[in-house]
Amino acid sequence: MTGVAERPTGIIPLTIAIPAYNRRSSVQILLKSICDQARREDEVIVSDDGSTDGTSEQSRMMPSVRVIRHETNQGMVANWNSCLRAATRDWICIVHDDDRLVSGALAALRCACALAKGPALIVHQYAGDQFDDVFRCHYSAPSSWTVLNCPTIPSGAVVHRTIIDRLGLFDARFEYSSDLEYFARIAARFPLIVVESPRIVEYRLHGANYQFQTWRQTDFYDQFEELQRSIISYAGIQDEKLKLDIFDKRMVTNLLYMLNLADRVGDRRLVRQVARYCQRFRSRLTVRQTVTTYIAAITGRYPRLHRAKPLGSRVACVE
Repeated sequence: MTGVAERPTGIIPLTIAIPAYNRRSSVQILLKSICDQARREDEVIVSDDGSTDGTSEQSRMMPSVRVIRHETNQGMVANWNSCLRAATRDWICIVHDDDRLVSGALAALRCACALAKGPALIVHQYAGDQFDDVFRCHYSAPSSWTVLNCPTIPSGAVVHRTIIDRLGLFDARFEYSSDLEYFARIAARFPLIVVESPRIVEYRLHGANYQFQTWRQTDFYDQFEELQRSIISYAGIQDEKLKLDIFDKRMVTNLLYMLNLADRVGDRRLVRQVARYCQRFRSRLTVRQTVTTYIAAITGRYPRLHRAKPLGSRVACVE
């Protein structure tokens, strides 16, 4: 169901939590963008994951900001979970420490929470040219399609406390891509609301910089396979052949997407690494894809004969 909705009356309190690590300057800019919109009913949290650049000290100077300081770095997933545990409001929004909340973002998220009329996962469009000042959203009941197509950017997403109580936290087994698994797990049991307008978050460093760092990790690919199998299991598909077909297609689509981006930035080592991994799925490649990935595996250059769009909004990221 897609539509334009009137903004419900009444204030829904939000927790806006920032998992931070060595981003003192960007956190201060983000906090200002949050505090400019926050209501007195809200709470703002900075969970500092062992920063050494004064992130905690600077954040404490902001009024009405609660700082949680971890003396040692515990990693991205653990810090996300720290934010969820620390929150005291029913609706909890996590924002990456290098992003900005666009003006009007909290009002739009509050509107989506009110329309949910119960526990739900609220995400948003992360790109495009259809944003304006009119609130528009898309509502999906739990389904196989929603599980397999759930947007997966955690920054600016909102989750209800009931979901955390029933399904738990981000799964630390998936240290590179835990949000993909968590959102799919939620979408199998709870409604999904996608805010299509207005824009919620202005993205900064997260994305390409951290995706590439993730893709270079030697254990990323085996973990990504396990992740995809977990997501497919939540879709409730019983036919084993269909599950295998979905798995192969998702892997190939994402690997070709990774190849294309790695080639664009000229990372020849990463191009070869991803192209060689593609050979595991050779039987699922077209003749053209077989040729281009073979060339990429040898030369470190990916011939631009094929374009692939990833399933979901990104493949993975690290802190």
